[in-house]
Amino acid sequence: MISAYRSLTDLVMRLVLRSLMPALLLVAAGAQAADPPKKEGSFGKGAGAYLTRDELRSCLSQQSSVKARDAELVKEKDAIAAQQEQIVREGDALKARFDGLDRANAEAVDGYNTGVQARDRQVEAFQARANAFNVSVEANQVARSAWAKGCTNRRYFEEDETAIRKGK
Repeated sequence: MISAYRSLTDLVMRLVLRSLMPALLLVAAGAQAADPPKKEGSFGKGAGAYLTRDELRSCLSQQSSVKARDAELVKEKDAIAAQQEQIVREGDALKARFDGLDRANAEAVDGYNTGVQARDRQVEAFQARANAFNVSVEANQVARSAWAKGCTNRRYFEEDETAIRKGK
């Protein structure tokens, strides 16, 4: 009698387990699906594929480099504009000096010519600086285009961005 009871209990347990197993699997799957969705960030509209963490790291690095270079270029532009204003002021002063110049006095003419030569050197230095600035602007535009091509309209997960900013 005890052996019949054990076999009947075993049979009932097997039946219960077989009927509950799919339900347990569904509950386990539901628990996995209940994880909150990852928050998204994007560069632009964010319609493209997700960036891997390494791609995101590269995009963030490129973006910060371009922004830093933009700030440097703005400062350089302001410095070039100030230099240009100084050259214009000195040119105006030379014109005023020329109008009152005693051409019979050799020392006065030599002093004026020295001032003109100094201004010419300033103009040459200004031109060299302006040309270097233009090359820097073009290089920054190329870097911006490369960033835009690889990163614009690409989505990423905010947890990846947070990890990168923390140095992981």
